[in-house]
Amino acid sequence: MLKPGSLQGDSLEAGSMARAIEDAMVAQGVLKLDDETADAAELRRKTFVAIATGVINHLKSNVEIHVEIHFAIDALGPGIPAAAKTLQGSNGALT
Repeated sequence: MLKPGSLQGDSLEAGSMARAIEDAMVAQGVLKLDDETADAAELRRKTFVAIATGVINHLKSNVEIHVEIHFAIDALGPGIPAAAKTLQGSNGALT
């Protein structure tokens, strides 16, 4: 499940998108945590939560889910090949 995250004390929620953004920026050398004041770090982390919230809300509103289910129907008895049937759908509807 995608979760934007929240501030938990002086860090971001583990497993959240905001934390992943922070970790990636540190790994790429873009962000040096030791060079920040406490106020700057809190503002940056709130910014990451806001960005992650916006991305997740956008995905929820705009991602179309497409599902295909394949199964065999053996309605004619043993020894007769099973018919193939495919169900397709998106956004909760199957056809």
